[in-house]
Amino acid sequence: MFPTMTRMFLVCSLTVGTAWLGLMVVDAEKGFVPSANAQTAPDPRETGAEAVRRRQAEQADKEGESLTGEYWTPFELASAGRCDEAMNDLQVLANRGRGYENAQHALGLCKIRTGSTAEGKEWVERAAQAGLADAQASHLRGYLEGHTDYHPYHVAAKWLYLYETNPLRLAIGTENALDVSEVQAIRGSIPRTEYLRGVQAARNWTPVFWTNTAQSTSE
Repeated sequence: MFPTMTRMFLVCSLTVGTAWLGLMVVDAEKGFVPSANAQTAPDPRETGAEAVRRRQAEQADKEGESLTGEYWTPFELASAGRCDEAMNDLQVLANRGRGYENAQHALGLCKIRTGSTAEGKEWVERAAQAGLADAQASHLRGYLEGHTDYHPYHVAAKWLYLYETNPLRLAIGTENALDVSEVQAIRGSIPRTEYLRGVQAARNWTPVFWTNTAQSTSE
């Protein structure tokens, strides 16, 4: 009798164990953890109010992830050359002013690409004046392509000095927007007296953050 009962107990244990393992996956470091398909059992110590707050926090996290994705969409469109689709959203972001220099820079480049050169340069200028290294590099690349039609020599020299000494650009892991040959070409094209004039202006430079006065007034 006892051997039979033992076998029955083992069969039941294996059956229950198999069902339990179906809700688990093996992690090399954590051992058995709930699988993605498993339903999390309610914590008996959690009150109803705590459960509601937890669910609200989880929903907020999901919404935050969605908003983050939406934020980067116009940048991705602009990078892909689809400026017509990106500019409206970039304009909204750029108009917020300080802290949105990346949007100002991207909007400026799109404006230039779509023919609004003067307005585009103005947006790039705003981002560059705030200290955004990529915008400073765009100013320099514009000079490299158009020379004094884009910037006078001393202004190009100022941006070159600011770009090369920009602490954010020099941070570990940051990619250079301009390669060495471009930097050398810019420096070599500027007369020495104009270069020294630009360096002096750069040494007296302080960041300026653009404020949308129209938006501030309406608020």
